[in-house]
Amino acid sequence: MTQLLECTEPRIRPIYSQDEPSQPIELGKHRVELTWGGKVRNLQCNVQLRLLPKKRLTFDVVESDEFPVNQFEMLAQTIATFDDKNDKWDGKLKLLERGVQFDTLYMGTGRSGFWTFQPRISVVTATKPTREIQSAIVHLFNFPDFFDIDGGDDYVLRRKNGGCRCGRALLNADGWRIEIAATDMTDKQTKGLEENGGFAITHMVRIDREDETEFSSEALENLLHCLHQFLSFALGRWAGLAFPIGFDEAGNRVFEQWGLPMTADGQWNGGLSWFDSHHGSMLSEVFPGFCKLWSDEAWRSTMQECLYWYVAANDRGTGIGVDTGLILTQTAFERLAWSYCVKFRKMVSPTAFKPGKLTAADKLRLLVSALGVPLAIPPNLPALAKARGNRQWDDSLHAITEIRNSIVHPDSKASTSHEEYIEAWKLSLWLLELCLLRLCDHNGSYGNRLSQRWAGQTEPVPWNAKPGSAPVV
Repeated sequence: MTQLLECTEPRIRPIYSQDEPSQPIELGKHRVELTWGGKVRNLQCNVQLRLLPKKRLTFDVVESDEFPVNQFEMLAQTIATFDDKNDKWDGKLKLLERGVQFDTLYMGTGRSGFWTFQPRISVVTATKPTREIQSAIVHLFNFPDFFDIDGGDDYVLRRKNGGCRCGRALLNADGWRIEIAATDMTDKQTKGLEENGGFAITHMVRIDREDETEFSSEALENLLHCLHQFLSFALGRWAGLAFPIGFDEAGNRVFEQWGLPMTADGQWNGGLSWFDSHHGSMLSEVFPGFCKLWSDEAWRSTMQECLYWYVAANDRGTGIGVDTGLILTQTAFERLAWSYCVKFRKMVSPTAFKPGKLTAADKLRLLVSALGVPLAIPPNLPALAKARGNRQWDDSLHAITEIRNSIVHPDSKASTSHEEYIEAWKLSLWLLELCLLRLCDHNGSYGNRLSQRWAGQTEPVPWNAKPGSAPVV
């Protein structure tokens, strides 16, 4: 085990914080210009991210000496006489200190005598575009309390009454340097999420360039999109990157976004993915290959679609059953097979993927075999591995495509047991994960979802590729 870095303060201190999951995040008082029904009012608002009963960014106009009751009445008359379904709807909020404006909706009057407005989109950029970002920090919601069993890049947070080990991962790709680190609140927040669900800041992220040059807000937003997709792939559910703040060389805030993008909530039921929370270095190992794919516009489109279906198929907490999950996974599989086999590798012509040509199993088999992923049904799936009538499945792809067909085609005569549905769902997600890991050029270890594994149990990927071998893309 490597010698761990020791610190007396968290590696990255949050700008915004919570004492417990789902506690509102206060963003302060801000002077705004409200436009509604052709009338303009200059107001002071309390800005807040509310997480219960559902997450939303709100601007609350509260009575004060600067904004007395009579002005409330004038504002109420403006709202009451304006139909927001009218084609001339013009509700807008402008942050006067920052010169940024966005569309807003009137959400009603609170019990405490304030009017609440909400942006029409879940995340708003609260600063103008800039090219002067020297570094940025981001708040990471609902990420597990990971560490590296071999030491990795973890650190020890020393206190007067002792110390605690904090998970940390360093991701380097395409000239970017990304640090993901636990804080002194991570253990408390993750335990609260495991018990009750909701939303909580569990980790912090620091971003800068390896050559320490400045970068633009557009480049940062593109990287955050990539990182959000990658961390969601690692968890098998949507991770939450929120409240990015960019600083210039002098330490001034020059970029900031408010709001919480797509993030899975609810009680956690274990890590149903390839990532193992006791091997945080997996993030560092897989991210460079993922980032390389993401930098190609065509691959980016493919990855976004595949990960959308993958996360939806994997997230049982949303009420999606294993039968629906199997359909969604095959949708992702077929998109990936088309991109890899037809568009990028040109292994077959586009005609081969048209109806009446290759079967669904053959399309997926072409992808899986080309990537060096096993075709055979693993022995730890007994319902699929045993004889089916007078025959056995030819391989994994034969099994999952025929079981999927029995779901979507009502005239199918196939009879499928509950155990076969569950195993086919697990098998399809396992194969999809392996294909994506292979495309990311990952040659290390992973967590096998087909095993009844405990945290820390990993195994080598099933292909024998070595670093520097011929790329699959």
